[in-house]
Amino acid sequence: MAEVFFSCQPIFDNELQHWGSELLFREGLENKFPSVDEDTATSRILSANFLVSSNRKAEIRYIVSFGESSLLDEIPLAMPAQHLIISVTEDCLPSPELVSKLRNYRSEGYRILMDCKAMTNEWRKYLELVDIFSISMERSHPADWQDAIAQFSQQVFLARKVETQEELVEAQSFGFALFQGYFFEKPQIVRTADVAPSVMSLLDVCIIINRNPDDIDTLTKIISKDVSLLYKVIASANILAKTKTNKISNPRQAVIYLGVQSLRRLVSLLIMSNLDHQHAAQLQSVALCRATFLSSLQLDSKAFNQDEGFIVGAFSMLDVMLSKPMSDIISHLDLSPDVKRALVAKEGVYGNLLALCHDIEHANWNGLLHWCNQLKLNDKTVLKDFEQARSSTADITSSMQV
Repeated sequence: MAEVFFSCQPIFDNELQHWGSELLFREGLENKFPSVDEDTATSRILSANFLVSSNRKAEIRYIVSFGESSLLDEIPLAMPAQHLIISVTEDCLPSPELVSKLRNYRSEGYRILMDCKAMTNEWRKYLELVDIFSISMERSHPADWQDAIAQFSQQVFLARKVETQEELVEAQSFGFALFQGYFFEKPQIVRTADVAPSVMSLLDVCIIINRNPDDIDTLTKIISKDVSLLYKVIASANILAKTKTNKISNPRQAVIYLGVQSLRRLVSLLIMSNLDHQHAAQLQSVALCRATFLSSLQLDSKAFNQDEGFIVGAFSMLDVMLSKPMSDIISHLDLSPDVKRALVAKEGVYGNLLALCHDIEHANWNGLLHWCNQLKLNDKTVLKDFEQARSSTADITSSMQV
């Protein structure tokens, strides 16, 4: 398990309401620029904030910086347009391909932010692509931008580094609409835990997508073998779901919903984010063993479904992996009430099955007999099935190590 740090500084509108926040990757609790490359920093922010964090508010936007490589690889499309503001880094040049990509992002509903330098450098021919211009009050006086604000009345101007009440009032008087700076709040360093999918799993998915993108069964099988990847695929599908009526609660549904292009973007993001920190292998192995075992059971109960059993087992260790309450982790997954009840409260049929798994793992044979009696299962058959699941998991995890 890896800790991910990022700076989060709020942005306010003219009514001084919280409009959004800017996210910047950091390597620790100090608020200084990291040594990792730009694309890696961006991918880790997206992975940790969107695919793991449950703190997103529906109305809040997040400004995230993207370099040329991430923009050309369409990484922003892995995230919902209503939450993401694409900040184009200053070293990006307006090549025909990049300009085309930015036009596509805007047609998909994303908004583009650029530094005010765009008005005088190579980007000045493409200013219609920009929704928000960013100006530092440390380098400019608000009055210097009065004419530009009037000329580009369809765009929004963000005043950064607002330090005093006087600077705020002055910026408002000259037409600025968004504000950020120490006058409001200093950047807060947020720390969160992230679990890296196996690199081999990610690469296997890439190979299948490129060779046989219609092979949904193989893609689902590969994704289902890696607990972290499975969680992030289902989370991504739910985050990008167009309506709340979509119920995406198993691997195959998630793969079909995302489609090849979205799945490719997600895997690209995770590869960039996680290539250099493989963690929580033992916890993932335990979860995968549980998932394999539960999905193999023949349980005579209307409340039991093998697909749901797999999800319960696969996600049962996420609270330990991520050091977060299970209720927070699964809050944005559209799982059935029975699955959520099992994961959060260890109740119901699935909750009893998790207790059964725990007792087998800890050689609590009295507990094993108790749950087998409760669930009307044969204890010898259950032990045989569990050992088979453990053996299958060992084969899978040994092939996934990098």
